[in-house]
Formats: sequence, structure tokens, C-alpha cells
Amino acid sequence: MNPDDADKLLARQAAEGNQRAFGQLVERHGIALAQAARSFGIPETDVDDVVQDTFVAAWHALDDFDRDRPFRAWLFRIGLNKMRDLYRFRRVRQFLFGAEDLGDMELAGGVAHDEPGPEQHVAARRDLARVVKTLDKLDKGSREAIVLTAIVGMSQPEAAAVLGMSVKAIEGRIARARAKLAAVLEAGSQK
Repeated sequence: MNPDDADKLLARQAAEGNQRAFGQLVERHGIALAQAARSFGIPETDVDDVVQDTFVAAWHALDDFDRDRPFRAWLFRIGLNKMRDLYRFRRVRQFLFGAEDLGDMELAGGVAHDEPGPEQHVAARRDLARVVKTLDKLDKGSREAIVLTAIVGMSQPEAAAVLGMSVKAIEGRIARARAKLAAVLEAGSQK
């Protein structure tokens, strides 16, 4: 059974109240959702909340899931909306109360299961911060397309489904993102 068919079967079972099936969906997609959140610049302190909010919203919306579409794309669309909601909330809070500068949010890398030493943690955080800083130079649409395809590993059709656009539009965004990233990296190497 291919992964998408397995997801659809688990989603159907979960919609019928099978919590174990939903737990398997969480296991199958939780790490990728967390990586996507980190790659979109969500602070490490909020990554788990965004992932949890995504799965809670998915659980409540399982009856609305269109079984003719890929589950992963549907789930990541929910996740992307949760990430956008977090940024909107922070921008409003910053505007109203002067709290937390969004440009200075702490970024941290993922923690591996084999518990690397402090040096590896520092290097991973530095590398992720550099990637996120470089990705910040892209417009929102290009950033979303490149993160979903290059970092999360979605196919272009999956990313198109998540973002609600055509595959051609995704191809254009990826091409623009790659060109911009190449220019940014080239400029950085000349310094």
C-alpha cells in the first residue's frame, strides 16, 4: 500500500473514532511538520504548539477531509495556516503592546534522538539560523514553495495542493526562490 493510501485509510479509521489510527498519522507526519515549522522560522519554543494545534485541528476536521485528495497535503495546509496564525498573532501583539521583536526570535535546530554533544547543538542552531535568515530574504510565496519541496521533501504537486495553487505556479515560485537564494549566497560569499 502506498503511503498516501495508508494515510487515507488511517484518516478514515480516525474519523470513525479510532484514536490509535490517528496516533499513527501523528507519528507519520509529526516530525516533518515540526521541521517545516522550524524552516518557516517558528521559534523552537513554539514548534511543538504549532504541531499540536495542527493535529488538534485535523482531528476536529477529519469528517471534512476529501478522501480524493492527498492527506499529507491537507494536513500541511492546516499546519501552514497555524504557522501563519502564529505570525499574525505576534504581529498584532507587537503592534499593540510592543512585545517581542519578530526579527529577533530565537531560532534553534531540531534535537536528534542520539543526543549529540553541545558542539553539535550549537552548530545545528547556527546552521538553521543561517538557513532561516537566508530564507527570510524570499517573498512569502517563494519561501513556502521552497521549504515544502526542498526541506520537507514534498513533490511539487503535493506542495501545490498545500498552497492551493497549480503545479506551474509552484514551479515558478521555486525557480524564483532558487535564483534569489543563489544571488544572496553569491553576495554573501563575496563579503
